[in-house]
Amino acid sequence: MTPGPPRHILLTGFEPFDGDTVNPSGEVAKLLDGKVIGDCVVRSVILPVQHEAARAVVAPRLEVPGLVAVVHLGLAGGRARISLERVAVNVMDYSRSDAHGQVLRDVACVESGRAAYFSTLPLREILAALTAEGIPAMISNTAGTYLCNDISYTTLHAVGERARAIRIGFIHLPFLPSMVASHDREEPSMDVALMTRAVEIVLSRIAQPGGG
Repeated sequence: MTPGPPRHILLTGFEPFDGDTVNPSGEVAKLLDGKVIGDCVVRSVILPVQHEAARAVVAPRLEVPGLVAVVHLGLAGGRARISLERVAVNVMDYSRSDAHGQVLRDVACVESGRAAYFSTLPLREILAALTAEGIPAMISNTAGTYLCNDISYTTLHAVGERARAIRIGFIHLPFLPSMVASHDREEPSMDVALMTRAVEIVLSRIAQPGGG
């Protein structure tokens, strides 16, 4: 019997933006690229901070045989915990410009798309696993209306339109300590090693039989 395509999980992070020189989501994604978790390999990619460019990177990877899950990572400065995002809404409404200098207001992610999509990751099980490891985490009900929300929404929409059994979700990460130092403000942060461990736990839950 010919073996099927290798099972893999697509993990994405973003490039630095808004004046910072580093983005924890991109750093964590790079650290986990190629890691074997269960019978899945992690394939990471770093996304540009512009909605059309980010979608163009993700779209062809959703068609690769053997894909069992997509986990998008992003930065949520000001949050102290790993945020497991429950919902993505159909709107782009920026509080800051993207990498191309665009500021979008009240623009649909997908014209005539549904109002929102829920994450298809097992969020409660993931939260319990992170809490058991002593990692600060929470289920969040807002992924914002910037690039993080858009890539989450458009990925859920694309997979939903094809009725494919692929788990999809978005996770927001806090600032790195070095970012807080450069900002010179009172802000929560988390070490990259702890964030990487948290995402590894998330991926291990997805890679379990029945998890993807």
